[in-house]
Amino acid sequence: MKKRRILLGLCLLLSLPADARQLSSQVTEMDAVPRLRPEYQVPDEPDMLFYIERSTNSNTVVYAARRGANGALDTTAPVETFWRWFNVDGAKKPLNFIERMMAYGVKTGRAVPGQPVTFQITSLPERTLILDMDGDKHPQALIQMGSHTARLVYVYLNVVEGGLVPKVPSLDIFGVDKSSGNALHEHIVNN
Repeated sequence: MKKRRILLGLCLLLSLPADARQLSSQVTEMDAVPRLRPEYQVPDEPDMLFYIERSTNSNTVVYAARRGANGALDTTAPVETFWRWFNVDGAKKPLNFIERMMAYGVKTGRAVPGQPVTFQITSLPERTLILDMDGDKHPQALIQMGSHTARLVYVYLNVVEGGLVPKVPSLDIFGVDKSSGNALHEHIVNN
């Protein structure tokens, strides 16, 4: 029940049409990507692109590249999204229908072999991510953070419980600038 309320709160904040939201953000350069919750376990998944942590517990949503038998990106479903239930036993669990359609799922552009793939997180369609390979052929998710193109590392959702539906008043995006190598932090507030 608690998980469902948190999901509804995220949906209320992020699934509104972009023109109905009043989001503001600020991007800051840093020396290193900080861990807002160092007590939470960081997922270690093959071909992991990034992950989402939440303030309520250590269960984490993981985004990973899916490859075909030849090692190239799977053109039918290049991004896999799933839970790591670190709050319970660390098991890998699929997203349910509502989670996929309203919050953590992905919508991908048309995949062309050898070309980067664009995708959006369902609840944040204003932000297009690019699934590409780095120089060592490791998959990475690139995102625009202010004027910087960055490799996305993780997203942290600030969830405030209380009432029927929890609220997500802010989220933090952490990445690494592709040009400078500096860590970047974007704090987004729902005004």
